[in-house]
Parts: sequence; C-alpha cells; structure tokens
Amino acid sequence: MLEKGKISHTQLFILVMTFEIGTSILLAPFLMVAAAKQDAWISMLIGLSTGLLLVLFYAALIKRYSALTLVEMSEQVLGKWAGKGLSLLFFFYFLVLTAGLLRIIGDFITTHIMPETPITAIEITFMLIVIYGTRLGLEVFSRTSEVVLPWIMMFFFLLVFMLLPEIHLNNLFPLVEDGIKPVIKAAFLSLGVPFADVIVFLMITPAVSPSRKLGKVLFFSTLTGGMIIFVIVLMAILVLGPNQTTQLNYPIYVLAQRVNIGNFIQRIEVLAGGMVFIAIFIKTTISFYSLSLSFAQIFNLKEYKMLSFPFGMIVIFFANIMSPNIIFFQTFLFKSWTPIVLIFGILFPLLLLGIDTIKIGFNKRRNNILGSR
Repeated sequence: MLEKGKISHTQLFILVMTFEIGTSILLAPFLMVAAAKQDAWISMLIGLSTGLLLVLFYAALIKRYSALTLVEMSEQVLGKWAGKGLSLLFFFYFLVLTAGLLRIIGDFITTHIMPETPITAIEITFMLIVIYGTRLGLEVFSRTSEVVLPWIMMFFFLLVFMLLPEIHLNNLFPLVEDGIKPVIKAAFLSLGVPFADVIVFLMITPAVSPSRKLGKVLFFSTLTGGMIIFVIVLMAILVLGPNQTTQLNYPIYVLAQRVNIGNFIQRIEVLAGGMVFIAIFIKTTISFYSLSLSFAQIFNLKEYKMLSFPFGMIVIFFANIMSPNIIFFQTFLFKSWTPIVLIFGILFPLLLLGIDTIKIGFNKRRNNILGSR
C-alpha cells in the first residue's frame, strides 16, 4: 500500500462523521424539503436507516479484504485487467465528487460571504489548501480533524439551542399531506447526499489500525453524522417552514441569521460559514486523497503525492465545466446525482461481493472434490 501512515478508530469515526456532515448540512435541507415538504424529516429517518444497511454491506467487503483498498480489492476479485477497468470508473467517480464539492464551497462563499469575489479565485484558494492537506498525508489531516471537531460540534449544539425560541411546531403539519411518494423520493435523494458516498472510505480503511471492528466504527459514525443532518433538516422545517426552505440554496446560513437571544446574541452566520468551511474541507480532502491514491494504484506508481498538484488543476477546471451555474447544478443533484452514486455505492460493490462469494464457494467445492479423491 502506498499510504504509510496509520490512523486510529477514533480518527476514522471523526472522518466518516465529518465527511457525512460535509456538504449535507448545506444541501440536504433544500433537496429533501423540496421533494417532501414538511415530511422531509420522515424521509431523513428512512434514508438514514437505509444508509446504515449500506454501511453493513461495506463492512462485509472490508472484513474479507481489510488490508486492501477498493482498487486493490477490484483487481483481487475481478483479475488484473477487469479490476483496473472498474478502478478507472471509480477514479472518475472520485473526480466528479471532488469537483462537485469544490463547486459547492465556491458557490456558497460567493453567494453569502464574498459575493464580489470571482468564484474561480475561491476555488483555486480552497483547492490549494486541499492539495496541501493531501500532500501532508492521511495521518496528518486525520489529526487535524480531531482538532477541529470540537468547534464543529460546539457550533452545532449552540445553533440548535439558540433556535429553540424560533421553533413553530405547526410547520410539521399536515403529516404526509401528498401521500407517501414524495417521502420516498426524498429518502432516495438522501442516499446520494450523503450515505452512499461512504464507499470512498474503502480507499482509507486499510490504513486503520487495528483493522478489527471497522464495521462498528463505520456504523456508529454514520449514525452520528446522519442524526446531525436529521436535526438540521428538522430545524429548517420548524424554524423556516417548508416554503421558505425550498426558496433557499443553503438554509443553514439563514437559520444562523435567525438567532436572536435578547437582542444581544444575533447573526451568528459567520460561525455557520466557518463550520461549513471546515466540514467541506475535510470531505473534499478525503475525496481528493482517494482520487490521487486510486490513480497511483491503478498505474502502479511509487507514490500518490506527486499527483496532487496536476489533479488539483484538473478538479478546478472540471468543477466549472460540470456546473456552469447554480440552477444547472441543482437540477443535476435532483435528477442525476443519486443514480450515479448508487451505481458506484451499491451496484459495483455488490458485484464485487457477489463474484467473490461465488469464487469462494467454487473453491470450496473444488477442494472438497479433490479431498474426496
């Protein structure tokens, strides 16, 4: 394995949880409320339950090949050339994911914080930080995640507590007004943002020491991150209402603007921006790390860090090509992103697990036949 650093179970827990929070605290309220209105919180619970089943599925793959990344696993199961072909598809998936994340942070900052700054300048600056984090290695930015996690959690709990006076319970009613179909649609969207994205961590789990109980770590980190997203979606409905939430690209920023404690503590949206920036930085770095590492392993390179700068420039270029404006990007998220994620997050891993199971069964039968002779 090209990655020499090792991370602990605690660091993996933090990475997975922060990865899930990442862009989801920005996108999930808008996407899910637009699909299911005031019932989006129900959809979130359904999506979280399905996401936990996905994680158990990934844990089964990790248990069989705990020392191999997704790229190495593909070659082990499918053979050299078919495995490299599948790995190349995963490489392009990581590229699209990283470019999408970069586009989101650029759009968020230019929309709410620095509207007069060109989005390309934001993307270049942010990407340079991600490149630097990737070049430092998995172990270093995992330690960084431990340092910044308390700040993320502190702001989350402060935001929820300070918004309690702004809650309107009548925003939750009527329940299932338009039937179950919108609820299921919103739950389906939640698999794309963020649960099926956890497949990225199959590029990281071989670096976790010790390798046992990885399934439990993934399960509980996914549960924790999912509950945080659930609370954000619920607060958006309770405070802003479904109609206003669907009119906002990033409801969490407006939620922070609603805070008003005694006309003294007000407009803490800058803290919301900081929380979002840190979470997306960690998620983008993990995705970009997987992008660089997968390419290096596919082509048997001696290291992945030398790829970070050229791939960073490609990601910046691709971020602007794939999403020329926010309307196009929102349409892409609604119609195309979840099916793409499910192909890479369910179909291909299921293919690997199925073929591996058949091979194990065939080898056992062959050994039994040879042994009987």
